[in-house]
Amino acid sequence: MSVPKNKTILMVALDFPPCQSAGVQRTLKFAEYLAALGWQPIVLTVNESVYGSVDSHIKIPESIKVYRCKSLDSARDLSIKGKYFSWSKVPDRWWSWAISAVPLGKKLIAKYKPDIIWSTYPVSTAHYIAYKLHKQSQISWVADYRDPLQCRYDSNAQQYSFVAKWIEKKTITHCTKAVFTTEKSAQLYRRLYPNEKLAKFCVIENGFDEANFNDLPTVDTIDTSRFTLLHSGAVYPQGRDPQALFSALSMLKKAGSIDRSNFVLVFRGAVNSSAVKSQVNELAIEDIVEFRANIAYKESLAEMMSANALLLIQGKLFNNQIPGKAYEYIRCNKPILALTPEEGATGTLLSTVSATEVAETRENIKQAILRMLEQQPGGERQSAHYSRYAKTQQLDLLLRALD
Repeated sequence: MSVPKNKTILMVALDFPPCQSAGVQRTLKFAEYLAALGWQPIVLTVNESVYGSVDSHIKIPESIKVYRCKSLDSARDLSIKGKYFSWSKVPDRWWSWAISAVPLGKKLIAKYKPDIIWSTYPVSTAHYIAYKLHKQSQISWVADYRDPLQCRYDSNAQQYSFVAKWIEKKTITHCTKAVFTTEKSAQLYRRLYPNEKLAKFCVIENGFDEANFNDLPTVDTIDTSRFTLLHSGAVYPQGRDPQALFSALSMLKKAGSIDRSNFVLVFRGAVNSSAVKSQVNELAIEDIVEFRANIAYKESLAEMMSANALLLIQGKLFNNQIPGKAYEYIRCNKPILALTPEEGATGTLLSTVSATEVAETRENIKQAILRMLEQQPGGERQSAHYSRYAKTQQLDLLLRALD
């Protein structure tokens, strides 16, 4: 039975097109497919000038009503000669959004009378805004946490964490449902909040959107004469460190298994920091490792589809999480090299996916790459249940159950 046409959902999200961010797709596709399932999505977001990087090719369907309000990026707008006080980013860089979003949200509630309020992390301010709107209206509230609060798993993120934890406590205590992208994350929060009902904590995984793979542009960024292992997205020392991979490539190069004529590792959209440059140069693999600038979302998908294999790095720090990119990798139907613990959420998922190698140590990575160089392309993966539409159907059922 479909949802009645008069159902309305107010969605509070900082990342929304034209923002060029990995987090955009979850909110955008939930909104788009909820509209197809009978809901009227009303999106409360920020003015476009806040976004550091934009992609004008990402279109917002006409079925979604979008309202933008003022916000600053404190790291950019409150800095002096590139420096700023750390407290100015508490609970996040966009806290000023709440000043205009709460009154605008109240006006939207008066105008549209939404049946549900929905807000999404990793920006704590979004949950704070939704909390204030829920308290005023008493409308059912679904808090999409996606991943755990960073200070819950990262000891380096403890400064001023009491503010984020205060917002988290208000959110978990007052929301109707708290949604996470992995069962491990949901279990963590069930332990953190033992007085809350277990049923409050739900799981709706990330996924890929099949429509995004239609009409992909032609790209000439892949050198077809060489085996291209592609990583799409950021790398950093804590949690996404490619050092073990670099060591494995050095071993393979010394053994004569790979060289610049037959192999290249491409990092798309990752910063080539001085530390990474030093690692690459010391291992003498600078001729087989390339760092390339960000490209538009559809172009990045086309590039993934053209590569020989796809690289994902998800260290132990992120054991409770699965990056949304993993599902796009699955849909691309290319071999996947996942540098991640087998027992983590990402390792557990990808261990069940065909043509995927899960490895951590440099020796295991080396052997995995050798197997990938030798293997022939396989058949199509069964990936439909990872689609964004399937995930939105789950959200639709959850929302209907709140009536």
